[in-house]
Amino acid sequence: MKRIFTLLMMFMGMGAVANAQTVTPLLTGETSPEAITYYDFVEWSIDGSIPTWYVDFGDGGPFTQFVDNPDATGINETAKSLFMATTTGVDWWGNFLNFRLETPITITEENRYLHFFHWREILNNGWSVSINVNEPLEDADKGTLRFDGNNTGTEQWEDIVIDLKYLMDEGIAFEKFMVIVDKDWEGERDNPATEYYFDEIILSSDPLQRGVDILEGTDILNAQDQAQMDALVFSTQNDANTWEVVDNPFTDSWLNADGKVVKYFKSDQASWWQGFNVSFPGIHVLEYGEKQFMHVMVRTDTTCYIQLHAVDNLGKEYTEMFIYPMDEIDGDWFDLVWDLTSVASTVKAFTVRFDVRLDAEENYINNTPARDFYVDEITIDGIEDPREGTDPSIGVEEDRLGSMRFYAYNRTIFFDMQGAEMAEVYDVLGKRVASRQLDRSAGLNSISVPQEGIYILRVKADHKISTAKVLVK
Repeated sequence: MKRIFTLLMMFMGMGAVANAQTVTPLLTGETSPEAITYYDFVEWSIDGSIPTWYVDFGDGGPFTQFVDNPDATGINETAKSLFMATTTGVDWWGNFLNFRLETPITITEENRYLHFFHWREILNNGWSVSINVNEPLEDADKGTLRFDGNNTGTEQWEDIVIDLKYLMDEGIAFEKFMVIVDKDWEGERDNPATEYYFDEIILSSDPLQRGVDILEGTDILNAQDQAQMDALVFSTQNDANTWEVVDNPFTDSWLNADGKVVKYFKSDQASWWQGFNVSFPGIHVLEYGEKQFMHVMVRTDTTCYIQLHAVDNLGKEYTEMFIYPMDEIDGDWFDLVWDLTSVASTVKAFTVRFDVRLDAEENYINNTPARDFYVDEITIDGIEDPREGTDPSIGVEEDRLGSMRFYAYNRTIFFDMQGAEMAEVYDVLGKRVASRQLDRSAGLNSISVPQEGIYILRVKADHKISTAKVLVK
């Protein structure tokens, strides 16, 4: 099974991409006056440890200075850039670089996105940006007023984009932002001395990074295409995990029997979130106003949960949990289908997390048994159905253990199973649509589904799973 998908071109239909962009310069180093008038460490830290950590361009400051651009040949061709450098490893506390506006700015859709070019000699532990404060915000503010990340490479300009939607929605003016240049939360604070540059700080209506490559096509990972594989960046997120491209070993499959596939080994040393991770050399832009679905073909030798994890161009993360129903499909390939229409507008990286498990308190379990998993033909397109005739009933018998009675009425599934402790419902695409903890002493239990259709009911009792196909009307 190669090229079994329908090719569609990814049009740059996002409103912010298609329309003319609005740009408000804040700090360039080449104009006067500048909107940002303070760009140095918070004052109290200058009186403390900062003078021993950073190059001092005066006598007790400043600790930043405009110098020649270290690389004016790429996306940032300006002559001057804001420079700072460490002289030793630094503690994150007090390492608070402030950028303050002379006059606060009201945030609207026309200036919603804060952009700044950033260049790092060594990546170290990355950066953290907090909005409208002089010191860093707590974890509870991540994604709204605090944003953590890192550049993807050394000695190159990259455009960091921060979404100021929270300020816009709450009617809060934008006054300043703070950057922890090296967020070494833990460890020995022994990162090597490093040079850092900032430039072209602006507000814009454009959510996409300046200089980003828009990738065309919907075939985002095809092990058969060596040129495509060479352009991708792969990570197993744990050195004990491995991946390789192999000849498809499942030649008797009715769905995917030939060509090359990815074999991923998850070790018993892996944390639950460590999976098969892929980063693109640009971003995939989803077609604006159209239904868009990510398809991931998977196979393994056990029934397990699989979580798909995607990252957009702003670094926001999205996840969806699925199940690989080994028994119901006789261990064949299974096409996971994730509706991205109302989730993300771009994709720059994704991870397939295999064998995700939860304990009784709903905590994720690390160090699950080592196992091989297989991945193939990851696409994004407008096709909702699983590829190549996946049977909507996926071969589930009415009751595989013969110990559960059930019926459906008015979008609710009623069932009776002795000792039942957990119930889950999956649609025919393998996506979990409902789950609930049960009272083991109860007789008749129930669980609701979002709409009419065919569902797979899975009920756990005394370490056994009873599975049933249910038609809900």
